Amino acid sequence: MTPLRYRRLLAVVVIVGLGIRVAWVIWVSREPQGIFLDPSRYLGYARQIADGHGMTETLTGDPTAYYPPGYPWFLGIVTWLSQPFTDQPWLAAGLVQAALGAASVALVASVAKRLAGPVPGLVAAVVYALYPNLIFHTGALLGETLYNFLFLAFLVVLLSRPWDEAFSWVRLFGCGVLLGLAVMVRPISLAVIPIVILCWLAARKDYRVTLRWSLVLLAGVLVCIVPWTVRNEVRLHAFVPISTNTGDNLCIGHADGATGAFTPLESCATKYQFLDGLPAELGSDRAKQRIALRGMVDNVDREPWLLWQRTYFTWVRDGDHDGLFAVQSYRQDRWMALLTEARLIALADWVYWLVVGAGLAGLVQLARRREPEALVLVGSTVMTALVPLLFFGDQRFKVPVIPLLIIAAACLADGHFGRAPAPMHAHAPDESGADG
Repeated sequence: MTPLRYRRLLAVVVIVGLGIRVAWVIWVSREPQGIFLDPSRYLGYARQIADGHGMTETLTGDPTAYYPPGYPWFLGIVTWLSQPFTDQPWLAAGLVQAALGAASVALVASVAKRLAGPVPGLVAAVVYALYPNLIFHTGALLGETLYNFLFLAFLVVLLSRPWDEAFSWVRLFGCGVLLGLAVMVRPISLAVIPIVILCWLAARKDYRVTLRWSLVLLAGVLVCIVPWTVRNEVRLHAFVPISTNTGDNLCIGHADGATGAFTPLESCATKYQFLDGLPAELGSDRAKQRIALRGMVDNVDREPWLLWQRTYFTWVRDGDHDGLFAVQSYRQDRWMALLTEARLIALADWVYWLVVGAGLAGLVQLARRREPEALVLVGSTVMTALVPLLFFGDQRFKVPVIPLLIIAAACLADGHFGRAPAPMHAHAPDESGADG
């Protein structure tokens, strides 16, 4: 396949992916309902940010760090920019997310092409463009679409050149910034850092080079995190690196009575509530962490069963269609016809199981290659899938894993998958040397 033909076909797929997402956003666009549900709270924070109040609780006006700030600030900026044109920030956000989703189509193609060639690149693009639940999430006020775009962009920059060449400081720092932005949306991506460092070490077998690269990468990540941590120290008068909802998530997953699913527990309903003011938010986080720790210590024999339950509730029981419920405010605004909803669920789950099966096979084949660059994808997939299992099981937790499984599945389309493909190391003469 010629480069020109590849680019033309990819452009068609990206346009199709964009068109589907825009149409979906226009169809499902509604103001989120349910004052305590994530989409409504994100919208409340966005309006506070757009009005110049920063990330503050809508009912109390107190500064907050309950959620990681990445998506609220993204939504706040979109809300502020769209104010002269519309009073429906959820629609504006959906259209921006449609553009990010279409851009992600090109990004998954780039990663798959880098690992296995142009045909797998196009296969990954087509699957991502048409994957139902990723389309569903485009219309929801949730951070998954933004996170997927940022993390895929990180992978593209990280894998843009062979690792037997020198990394420029600009490229390394840019990788760190992209990863840091992803962390500010979903902190689980911090778990990818040791994977990257180990793969660098395997590729270069030079501790000094790996150390320098790692320090620059970490500097880029910290550039994104530290300002928020300082803000929290100043406004919250407490050391909060990213968010204060760790206690909630741990408590639901580990306290007495935990089921492995997202089940509100009486034991986690401490006297502190985040809407009772800033001290209450901080106190609630600490109190629920203590409850979770006590539950883990007192019921250590139960933890393997809970781990299985979390895995079951995340990956097996409900398929992959949570974005469909999100655009209906998790059934508090159920406007979609039941038959339409059922058909979309069936389609989404059918595609999901195909991608999971092919993705697992692709990960096995990538791991067998033992090439550091391929192992980055394998390790990133594993860590992104495992870290949420420390908390509780929910089908939403696998949305960031799906793009990585799509890439791995697409690599099976390479007719020479068992051998190291040319795109990993063969580049035109003008692409050699350090970038930057």
